[in-house]
Amino acid sequence: MKNALRYVFVAGLMAVGLALTGTALAADGKGCSIQGTWYGVNNLDELLPSGWVVTATGQSANEGINVLEFPTFDITFNGAFEAVDASVDRGVWKRTGGNTFRYSFSSIAVDADRNIVYSARVSGDILVSDDCMSEEITTWVEVFLAGQSMFKDEPYMAFPFPKHYGYRYTFD
Repeated sequence: MKNALRYVFVAGLMAVGLALTGTALAADGKGCSIQGTWYGVNNLDELLPSGWVVTATGQSANEGINVLEFPTFDITFNGAFEAVDASVDRGVWKRTGGNTFRYSFSSIAVDADRNIVYSARVSGDILVSDDCMSEEITTWVEVFLAGQSMFKDEPYMAFPFPKHYGYRYTFD
């Protein structure tokens, strides 16, 4: 009986120790997850959609893949390109700190004959709010003409987007 009580006591202490360690890691550890679906919003007060949606997935809280849909984006860049269609942006994300992340997407734009006009790479940083519901995003866009490689060539043009915001999609 004494051994059984001793076993229960030691097991209880181990369980409490593991629970306290888990609490400490949650408080001091990784921060919010970026995984899920986020909608672009014009500002964090009104939460009106700005025209994009992204889904971030992964097998860990540290890195994964993302898919961006941006149906309101002008793929002609104000008439500079004769693009008529573009692929969905696909890419990767990586945690850089507690609630900070780095991301990169790429897509391909084509003309009416389905010839590649350009490929584009979009990258930047994300800061997720402490409540894990909103994000502040910086963006850098690089455009590579047909015949250029986004993997080894310098971009034809590159520029920043204004800071923008995302809001996590959840059940009501």
